[in-house]
Amino acid sequence: MNNENDNHIIDTVISLLDIIVIIQIEDDPIIGIVLVALLKTVTKDRLIRILLILLVIILGEVSEIEN
Repeated sequence: MNNENDNHIIDTVISLLDIIVIIQIEDDPIIGIVLVALLKTVTKDRLIRILLILLVIILGEVSEIEN
């Protein structure tokens, strides 16, 4: 039972991070949608998906600071 709750929480976090990535790419949100779709198809491991999404968010913030 606890494992099902953990999986539900992780899936919710991944969905929220997906939305943040789409919102963060303001210039062309289609790129964010494609990126999220690619991450979902390429990685099945939830932890790796979370880490890749966080990496995209961090790289997006760093590129905004440089500009």
